Amino acid sequence: PATGALRVATGSNDIRVWDTETGDVLLVIKEGASALAFFTDPATGAPRLACASGKVLVFDAVAGGEALVVIDVRAGALEVFTDPATGAPRLVCDCYDEKVGVFDPVAGGEALVVIDVGSVTALATFADPATGALRIACGCSREVRIYDPVAGGWALAVLDCAYTDWVLALTVFKDSATGGLRLASGDRDGFVRIWDLAAGGAAEESDAAEEDEDEEASDEDETRVASPLFVLKGHTNYDVNALTAFADPATGEMRLVSGSKDKTL
Repeated sequence: PATGALRVATGSNDIRVWDTETGDVLLVIKEGASALAFFTDPATGAPRLACASGKVLVFDAVAGGEALVVIDVRAGALEVFTDPATGAPRLVCDCYDEKVGVFDPVAGGEALVVIDVGSVTALATFADPATGALRIACGCSREVRIYDPVAGGWALAVLDCAYTDWVLALTVFKDSATGGLRLASGDRDGFVRIWDLAAGGAAEESDAAEEDEDEEASDEDETRVASPLFVLKGHTNYDVNALTAFADPATGEMRLVSGSKDKTL
């Protein structure tokens, strides 16, 4: 915030904040981290960094130091969104108990919303192209499940990833040719799959989306099952565990970067 310069944070045996121009390490936080998420404190405008490290810890992303907030939940995936009703930041965590929790990362405390999802390995938030309502995509075993992170409840759509054991990474971007909203999933089979978030892919009603026969049929019928638009191949049959998208500054074309356990980008 002092210079406007771009920084990148990485998590491993410790957390490091880097200068993207020089490659210098600017800050080291002595906490291991399996996931990181950035947000701005609405009261001060200061940047904050949430990390999954046994518990969820929130740090000053510039000064470091001791954790400002500790959320007592074991998490492996993190995502941040802004509550549409209040403008307050919210932190989404997979909680290792087959649930996803939504927390206040500034005040801490108990979960504000709990969604019964199953085991989750990746998270991504987006605005529903049809309604503008907030949605969260949860990468699970053999599927991506999409929920309302404000209201919770049933899955609104299910993206069928039956070809792979686990979905390990998610990112959302706009198709530069059509403006359509897309979701990219990085999977354990080494492939990246691209999904249409407007239509839910080849969306169709399916009894396979039922989660519990004892639940109301009207809720089950609202869940859509979808297939990917296309599949990107290139990694050598190893986990794709990181994804991000950006616009090429020279052409404006969208680019997708994938990182794999095969040690390639």
